[in-house]
Amino acid sequence: MSPKITITPARRWSRRTLPLAVVAVPAVLALAACSVTSSSSSTTAPATSAPASSSSASASTSASASSSSSPSSSLASTHITVAIVPKLLGLSVFEANVKGAEEVAPSLNESIDYTASVDASGPDQAAVIMGLVHSNHPPQVIAYSANDPTSEVPALEAAAKAGIKVVGFDSDVTASARLYFIQDTAYPAMAQALINAVVAKFGAKGTIGILSSTPDATIQNAWIGAMRTYIAQKYPNLKIGPIGYGQSNESISQTQATNLINSNPDLLALIPIDGDAVPGALAAVQALGKDGKIGVFGIGDPNPNQKYFANGSLTGLFLWNEVGEGQLIAYVARDVYDGTMPAAGGTFTAGSLGTYTVSNSPAPGTIIFSAPLEFTKANYIKYNF
Repeated sequence: MSPKITITPARRWSRRTLPLAVVAVPAVLALAACSVTSSSSSTTAPATSAPASSSSASASTSASASSSSSPSSSLASTHITVAIVPKLLGLSVFEANVKGAEEVAPSLNESIDYTASVDASGPDQAAVIMGLVHSNHPPQVIAYSANDPTSEVPALEAAAKAGIKVVGFDSDVTASARLYFIQDTAYPAMAQALINAVVAKFGAKGTIGILSSTPDATIQNAWIGAMRTYIAQKYPNLKIGPIGYGQSNESISQTQATNLINSNPDLLALIPIDGDAVPGALAAVQALGKDGKIGVFGIGDPNPNQKYFANGSLTGLFLWNEVGEGQLIAYVARDVYDGTMPAAGGTFTAGSLGTYTVSNSPAPGTIIFSAPLEFTKANYIKYNF
């Protein structure tokens, strides 16, 4: 396990740097001495193919748009450290992001510093970022996935003021606080994939229960908004019931799912849109004897849900290739530091992932990673995250 650094009794965080062996603890936050060890993932990820959206996004770019080439063909001259700061420590999706970044980091002359708080808390995440800013050896790039749109903004602004390049992925903040944002997939595309899957299996009349992480979670709220819009446009007899918040905790998610099932007798399906909420929802459905009667269509990674694929209780699971997205984080970090990333409308190449377009939609500096990837009983075993 990664070591834990005590910041305050309510704020703990962990840090792992590759290939650096020692991490300096910032004086402003170091209330206790700690030791940090260096480690590397021993699991080999499957080969990552170019995202489905890459070619289509590039095709829409005008011939006059500016572009930049990836530095993967030749080792960049300046070694940099890229700190990946996700919402919290331990979620397998973020571990997969780090794995992907580490796979391509040597070719980009990068070290990957994986740093996170133990709890899904915006203030805790901000404290981690400030620790990096005030470190004796601060990173050249910080890549975050935010717990909420605002709590981390002052810390990210402090990072930028200190000369650190700031890039977002997965879950964004106010756009002015970062340079670029890697969006997992287009929000309407994910919403439509989920709702269409529910309707195909259980019909278009009844209630859908949603399990999110926290009320302020940026990406989850974007998905929920997109689902509401799509339902209103296409399925007027569907409705979204009260939303449960599982705090990115499987046990709490199970309790929330149980409450949704018991309070909505016309419930067609649960849509858990947080990684830990997927097994929590499945456990609730099974415990209440609702297998086959209430569907579970989630957003999550396949590894924690293998037994549910095997026994058929998981009706549908969508995500994207988290390892591939981690690779994209590393490529974008290199180009941002080198000053070769294009403005909106321009394209850049990220090694074997292919070509990407920078857009100002839905927010300035957005890069869409891929179309939604559906995991099924037939293909889930190919994805090791």
